[in-house]
Amino acid sequence: MVTPKQVEEILTQVVKDNGLEGAVVADSEGLPIASYIVGDYDEDDIAAASAAILLISDSKLREAGKGSIKQASIEGQDGYMVVAPLGEEFVLTVIAPKNSKLGIVLAAVRSINRKLNL
Repeated sequence: MVTPKQVEEILTQVVKDNGLEGAVVADSEGLPIASYIVGDYDEDDIAAASAAILLISDSKLREAGKGSIKQASIEGQDGYMVVAPLGEEFVLTVIAPKNSKLGIVLAAVRSINRKLNL
């Protein structure tokens, strides 16, 4: 099992390497475990909202017969948030600026997931 410090190191590396604005790992209840955030974001708010987004999205996908959620991409006027499950018990949120390519952001999510192997 990786420690919160190791998780933070992985998040830091992936965020910096991909020009992202941040990444947060939370438990399924929305409590932050580790993060690396550049800028003025509230880790607690991101963690709580991401857990709720994942829970609701997964429930609705299953009800529609589409299986379990792989990720949710949210595009705003000034950037993206991608929310994805990390194993059975955790949630990953990656925040990216407007000029990011969605493919790069999704690759960063997969990279974090692979490195944490939860």
